[in-house]
Amino acid sequence: MKKGRLATWCWVTLISALACAMGAAESPDQEVTLSGIFTANGEKIELPFVYAYALEEGFYSPDDPSWKLIFVDKAIEESELDEHIWDAACVELLVTKSAKFDDEPKIQVYSQSLRLSADGGGNLSGGTYPEIELVKAGPDRFTGRVYHTEMQEFFDDTFQYDFTFDVPLSDPFEPDAPVGDPLPADGGEPGKALLGWVNALHAGDIEALKTMVPAEMAGELDQEGAADDLEFMASMTPTDMKILGGSSDGETAVLQVEGMMDGETMTGEVTLKEMEGKWMAVNFAW
Repeated sequence: MKKGRLATWCWVTLISALACAMGAAESPDQEVTLSGIFTANGEKIELPFVYAYALEEGFYSPDDPSWKLIFVDKAIEESELDEHIWDAACVELLVTKSAKFDDEPKIQVYSQSLRLSADGGGNLSGGTYPEIELVKAGPDRFTGRVYHTEMQEFFDDTFQYDFTFDVPLSDPFEPDAPVGDPLPADGGEPGKALLGWVNALHAGDIEALKTMVPAEMAGELDQEGAADDLEFMASMTPTDMKILGGSSDGETAVLQVEGMMDGETMTGEVTLKEMEGKWMAVNFAW
């Protein structure tokens, strides 16, 4: 099975907010340069972080070189860059080098998504795509400028941005690196928490799940529709999960796991965070 990111909006609804509250990620060791402005509805929005990574295949043709470029108001863990950003203002762009509309391959933006605030206000997708000028597109760095020459109108919102950037290319598709010290063969407390959650999830045992999460998250499980959300989550979570190994620094744990999905054996890594005395899975990579 092709390696990919197994994540659903259900996981984000129940986990992402608390996971992000654990603290901002450290900036990459390589130097990052970013300058420019982003205005929306007459107000300036600060987006001090920028990330870029190569996509596994192109949009118009699988062989087209393609990248995702993210300008955001908070630091993002590398392993989470391929996930949807729910709780931060950001500009997310998909860029490709394709000959789809020209005789020769041309760099162009083919997707634009904006989130104007961290609380969910002003989510925009589409509209007129910006101009982009790339100076470097790999193998190690992504450098250039992306901009709108004039104010954009999108229904009731207006926006314009102009960013110049030089950033190392990340790789969110690589499994998370081990952290801290090795855990026991069974994964220790993080492993026990993960298997308990997975087993209760597949059993549809909401009351058991409530005991495994912080109080704020337990309240989410009482909301209307939670049972349906959990059923969908279970359908996207491998069964017969086993811990193959792992490591932890006391706050974060990375477990190597194995499970079954649609009759196939899947292996991957699960990242967990310690929250209010509970170990919570915040990222799956298969």
